Amino acid sequence: MNAPQSERNLGLLVELCRELAKLGVKVGLSDARPALSVRGGLVDRKTWIEVDPSGESFVWRRDDRACHSVDDPAGAARAIAEYLEARGAGPGER
Repeated sequence: MNAPQSERNLGLLVELCRELAKLGVKVGLSDARPALSVRGGLVDRKTWIEVDPSGESFVWRRDDRACHSVDDPAGAARAIAEYLEARGAGPGER
């Protein structure tokens, strides 16, 4: 990935990180690649979030390709929080 694209993706992920934090989701930023890790509680397994290669969507589930437009970080954060809750790891409640 070239530097401008990597920097753009990092900026998008930082916006998403802010929105997730507002919802009480525990968020970590990877230092090795532009990606976030999220989990509902400290002992819950991590879910990794990246910007897809097209640069148009946040992606967090590879199996069924759950994604949301990068133009709506607040909506993506809500969708991710709902995913964590459905998985049994409610945001900020543990």
